[in-house]
Amino acid sequence: MAQYARGAAAVAVIRLRNPPVNALSLTVLQALEDGLKRADADPSVKAVMICGENGKFSAGADIRAFSSLKRRGIALGPIISLIERSEKPVVAAIEGIALGGGLEVALGCHYRIAHVKARMGFPEVTIGLLPGAEGTQRLPRLIGVPSALDIITTGRHIPATEALKLGLVDEVVEENTVEAAIRLANKVIGLGTMGRGIVTSLVKANIPVVALEQDLEYLNMGRKAVMLLLEREAMKMEQGAQTLDFHNPALLHFTVDFDLLCDVDLVIEAVFENMALKKEIFHKLSRICKPGAFLCTNTSALNIDEIASATSRPQQVIGTHFFSPAHVMRLLEIIYGHNTSPTTIATAMQLAKVLKKVGVVVGNCFGFVGNRMMFPYVQQAVFLLEEGSRPEAVDQVLEEFGFKIGPFRMSDLAGLDVGWRSRKGQGLTGASLPPGTPARQRHGHRYSPLPDLLCENGRFGQKTGKGWYQYEKAGGRTAKPDPWLHNFLSQYRDTHHINTRFIDQEEILERCLFSLINEGFDILAEGIASGPEHLDVIYINGYGWPKHRGGPMFYASTIGLPRVLAKLQKYSKAHPDVPRLQPSVFLKKLVAMGNPPLKEWMSYLSRQSNKL
Repeated sequence: MAQYARGAAAVAVIRLRNPPVNALSLTVLQALEDGLKRADADPSVKAVMICGENGKFSAGADIRAFSSLKRRGIALGPIISLIERSEKPVVAAIEGIALGGGLEVALGCHYRIAHVKARMGFPEVTIGLLPGAEGTQRLPRLIGVPSALDIITTGRHIPATEALKLGLVDEVVEENTVEAAIRLANKVIGLGTMGRGIVTSLVKANIPVVALEQDLEYLNMGRKAVMLLLEREAMKMEQGAQTLDFHNPALLHFTVDFDLLCDVDLVIEAVFENMALKKEIFHKLSRICKPGAFLCTNTSALNIDEIASATSRPQQVIGTHFFSPAHVMRLLEIIYGHNTSPTTIATAMQLAKVLKKVGVVVGNCFGFVGNRMMFPYVQQAVFLLEEGSRPEAVDQVLEEFGFKIGPFRMSDLAGLDVGWRSRKGQGLTGASLPPGTPARQRHGHRYSPLPDLLCENGRFGQKTGKGWYQYEKAGGRTAKPDPWLHNFLSQYRDTHHINTRFIDQEEILERCLFSLINEGFDILAEGIASGPEHLDVIYINGYGWPKHRGGPMFYASTIGLPRVLAKLQKYSKAHPDVPRLQPSVFLKKLVAMGNPPLKEWMSYLSRQSNKL
């Protein structure tokens, strides 16, 4: 069976138990499914850890039970999909062996930690079978087709150290694998990359800080990283005749005790983008913090109202979207929810001023302002590749316009896997897609699977040495055009019967920029921002828009809204299935009103947000 229990700090532990090798029998599968559903339904559980009994993960399915599994309607594939779709992080603790269906269970988890002596593989080929629970899909997506093909077709067992190099597991440990997995599952309210930058910003502004982590190991790592950042910042400040007393415990205190937050005035949560985890933390903060404390969430896209719903004080919940590195980047997007009070908004704006950041108040929608406008920009760049362009050609045009880095070099720098995870979460790619979904259609609109296909080939960008470009090594910085990618694009076009055409620089520039600007007009019409100047401030301070162009909306006003509209109409007519090219109704209205100056645009809207 699979045992279900509550582990440390609300981690649900599911233990596979079927001696001697924890084969995935009917009873085990049923118990695993039940355990997953219990964990998902339990609001006090924020993460799940799956392990095996007696030092073994699982040797996979018992082939003697195949007929009974089919007869009883229990299948491994749907259970693994249930793991993958979980809103709560699921970590596999692999000890001993993870073979066949056992490895497929681990592949469905969001993270994998293995003991140094563990072995993994798909031995099914030795008895004339292939992995039958989507291991042939998930493994190539994780480690690339060549490596996956070798493992699947040879049936060999690979050691944990090799699995780590391939990217099959996230971490290898020499001691207690289960405890390490629980630590990971239970991990970053505080001192991950973003948390460290936020703490540094606060201390530089002489704001007393309580920096919270989930356990002592991560706390010590975070403390060292923060102190190193502060030492560098102190040296810079001394050159300007300023001092920074960051060793003062009254100014900066590190702790793992959640209860020490009971008397703070304001909390900034900085965990990774997982709604279930954020809601669990805000529920806890709501109980522990004093009634007047403000609760801020550092998020780049998640719904502020849903996060606030986990608290008893939604009027005091607000989004504070810091940009990385948080102690360097000047922009702070401040996102109010439906119930956020004016006092809370004013407090967040005052915080931005004290931190010497540029605070911009915006409304609550997916991606807010900056990321929402960026999405069609990147989307058009990828569509241009489908139609005949190359990454280096698109990047060159946009860099000549004034961006320091084009969309494809930026994608390689950030990591293609980041967007891939987001698209999986949105149901745009991966196992959750309904069978028969066209490769180039989603929700009735054109969709490009090119970034997904690159990730499935293990091309995550600079971190793997190959993405939209090739690099001298994994972690390299010098981007070079990649003949493999050019050939891949050619084959892709042939497969989908796309005629390659020459795309000039004008079309590249206009489709990318005008789709971004067009989204900006929709944002203004919806009352998400109070004026076009705010969109420009966001793009100049947070997204690398060339300052001499004055921001995207100012740029649109200088070249003339009739031109922007005419070009969008031209491109949308030529590509009617391409989303984000249909001109905004607000843009059409402004052109019809005689192309008024930018400062008058908002007067043509019938309603605006009363909080902006």
